Amino acid sequence: MIADILKFYEVGKELGLTKKEITQIMIFDNSKYAYLWRFLLIIFMLLIMIGWFNSLVFLTQKINENVYPAGTMYSTVKLKDFNKKFKAS
Repeated sequence: MIADILKFYEVGKELGLTKKEITQIMIFDNSKYAYLWRFLLIIFMLLIMIGWFNSLVFLTQKINENVYPAGTMYSTVKLKDFNKKFKAS
C-alpha cells in the first residue's frame, strides 16, 4: 500500500502537480460533498479520542477499586481455627 502511495506521488509529480494538490486529491476528492466528508472525518476522530480517554479513565478506576466491601473481614480464617488444630493433635 505504501508503494502504491509513493507511485501515486511520482505520477502526480510527472503531471506537474504540487504536493498539496496530490494530497488533496488523495484524501478528499473534489466532489460536491468534500467539506462534509472532512467534517465527518474530524468528528469521527474526535469520538475515537474521547472514547479512548474514557476507557482509560474507566480502567484506572476499576484497578483502584477495593476487592472487599467496606467493613468486611479480609479472611475467613481466624486464630481460633489454628488453636483447635493444634489442641486436637
